[in-house]
Amino acid sequence: MGIQRRRLGRSRIALAATAAVLASAGSAFALQGLPPGGQVNSDPAAGIDPAHSVAGEDPANADVVGGALTAGKVAVPWAIFRQTTASGHDQIFSRSFAGGAWTTRGNGTVNGASSAAGTISGSLNFDQGQDGEAPSIDFAGAGRTVPWATWYEHTTGGSFGANNIFASRFDNSGDANQGKWIFAGQGRGTGGAANVAVPSLNIHTNRDAENPSVAGGTTAAGGNPGPWITWQEISTAAPNTDQIFVEKPLGPGRTDCTGVTPGGSATPPLGGFCWQQTGAQRFGSGTLDPTLNVDPTREGIEPDIAFTGAQDTVPWVVWYETGASTGGLQGSNGMVFAAKAVADTGAGVDGGFHWEAHGNSGFGALDTSAGGLGPCSDTIPHEAGCSLNISPTADAEDPRVAAGTMNPANPTVPWVVWDEDTGSHHQVFVSRLVGTGTAARFVPVNGGQPVSPAGVDSGRADITFSGNTPYVTFRTVDGGTTTTTVGHFVNAANPTWVTDKSGIPTTPFGSGAGQADVRAPISSGCTANPFNADGATCQGGALGTPFFLFTTGTSPLSLFADAYQSDAPVTGGASGVGQNAATVSGTVNAEGAKASVSFQFGTTTAYGSTTAEQTTGPDNVADAFTAALTGLPTGTRIHYRIVATSDFGTQVGADQTLTTHSPPPRVVPGKASVGHARVSGTTVSVPITCKGDTSCKVSLKLTVTETLRGHRLIAVSARKAKLTHKTVVLGTVSATIKAGRKATVHVGLNGTGRHLLAARHKITAKLAVVQRRRTISTQKVKFTAPKHHGRHGGH
Repeated sequence: MGIQRRRLGRSRIALAATAAVLASAGSAFALQGLPPGGQVNSDPAAGIDPAHSVAGEDPANADVVGGALTAGKVAVPWAIFRQTTASGHDQIFSRSFAGGAWTTRGNGTVNGASSAAGTISGSLNFDQGQDGEAPSIDFAGAGRTVPWATWYEHTTGGSFGANNIFASRFDNSGDANQGKWIFAGQGRGTGGAANVAVPSLNIHTNRDAENPSVAGGTTAAGGNPGPWITWQEISTAAPNTDQIFVEKPLGPGRTDCTGVTPGGSATPPLGGFCWQQTGAQRFGSGTLDPTLNVDPTREGIEPDIAFTGAQDTVPWVVWYETGASTGGLQGSNGMVFAAKAVADTGAGVDGGFHWEAHGNSGFGALDTSAGGLGPCSDTIPHEAGCSLNISPTADAEDPRVAAGTMNPANPTVPWVVWDEDTGSHHQVFVSRLVGTGTAARFVPVNGGQPVSPAGVDSGRADITFSGNTPYVTFRTVDGGTTTTTVGHFVNAANPTWVTDKSGIPTTPFGSGAGQADVRAPISSGCTANPFNADGATCQGGALGTPFFLFTTGTSPLSLFADAYQSDAPVTGGASGVGQNAATVSGTVNAEGAKASVSFQFGTTTAYGSTTAEQTTGPDNVADAFTAALTGLPTGTRIHYRIVATSDFGTQVGADQTLTTHSPPPRVVPGKASVGHARVSGTTVSVPITCKGDTSCKVSLKLTVTETLRGHRLIAVSARKAKLTHKTVVLGTVSATIKAGRKATVHVGLNGTGRHLLAARHKITAKLAVVQRRRTISTQKVKFTAPKHHGRHGGH
């Protein structure tokens, strides 16, 4: 799975007249196609003919990043890719995905050789008569709202005749150039089809430069990020190996590039930007160039760049070196290196920074301090210590870097993925920076074990962060079948790999017709950057769903996009059902990414109400959820279902129902009605009827009002002076009458009543019937003492 240092010739990929989309593309393994069944490279009106292939040459035919043109809005996928066209030349195109569709971003260019007479409206090429290759894209500018693209293409002209690096930005300012890509940089001479000023980034415009990578960032805390670009370029000194270079932007609004290297002058730069080479001058013929190579006598290949650290102000570049050393260092095996920019305004340092390599056990400035090469290259052991290789003598290649941290309390650090020969196969490894200052070292994660499966070749990896979770893609070749795998890491203290999806259909590996040797670039809507607190607060309230591009098919080769999505959620049962509330349940397997979970509910399957959102993941298990439904109508059948959403779509569980309790029937309290009381001797019989749903508890009381003279009770008029009244209770009783029944309640005179009756012979008393502390009936009842007849004696 080795990678060519550079293409010495050009081979064309055979194209079929018609395209056949793979049925499984973008729909397998719980991934969501963007859009389902549709491909990225399809916009014939802009020159993107899906009947023609995307390129298949290493190292990449596409790149993708999450971004937004308005600060704080949800970041959406922006793709850039290399597409073959009927013109016979490959063009660079860019498209963004929003609202369920891809939109071509570009309707012409500014400052390009084909800007005035371009025939392919969507092309970003400087010269549409040349092949644009190895594109890269990222966002920079205020609020990280400006897309920047870089790639390389062959450039003609007096001081050219080689592959040159170009960079342009998308114009969204609403001016006359709205929607165009504007080339930026100092003019390095005239060339191209229209013989115009060429804003090449090359250190030497007559030397082949290839495989650029761009990252938006700034070394000034709180500053607006600018596009920093790294690439490989053939050196001017023997043995004419590829060197790794980095340039930073000076702008916007620059009016001249006086003193800027390379090629600075008082001439106004194109697009308001100058490009400044960055690093210690270390290697070359005549004026030394600021190469990052640890061993400049070997080939520096395929660099990548990211910004890390507190407020993401430290640029890191990764690359690999291969080929024989003429400096007495390591042999021909590939070695992966990583270096950070360190502020330095000393003599022989360009751009205000030199580069310092950090490896598994060593570090050192990439300068001229030891043997003309620096401390990482003065001995073979030091070189090995400055590398990231699992084994310093094994063949390692194709590194990619992402900024992030699994612990939101810590600053971001570089995470690097690459593939390395383990004996019989190439395997994919991941390492992260641990420690600070001179103690900073790269430590392999996953216990030092590969993340790729054993027994098969794996490589062409890429890495990104979504919030505080790193995600990786890589390609696997097993028995002639090429597929793509994607997964993530768990456990910040001991990062451990979890495979999320494997077996994603991918164009067969190779460099021939119908084959491809490219990675599946991955990004998210919440990459770690200063505008989202390093992924802790995703822009626009998004989840930061990861997404990636992959190349599939053979004739033609087509570019598809997939995003993570959960499995179909499962609606569970209900509990705690009452008259107006209930608790519902469900489960969701987020399949490796975050998902937003809620419940819809209502009296029909139109639902109409939704519970508050909860978040699950990233994990790969069925997480259980519950939610309280309130404000429900009583005695009603309620429909509900669980809902899981990503940044790109919604999945729903099956409909379930519950029925709220009806209110209990209205209970009519028993109400007593009292009939006419009848007196018999010293007893009063009272008929009472109880109407209602409950029994009637009543109390009956017989009373008489008397007067007192002194302490003696007498029966005289209350109008007499010095007399007081007294109510005398003559008898009481309580009774309970069953609901709906009639009963006769008897109340007799008590001792006082019988005494008074005996004394007075007649008493008129008041009978009061009380229910629930309320008098419901009063009647007068008369008691008469029985007559006693004396004996008649005879005389």
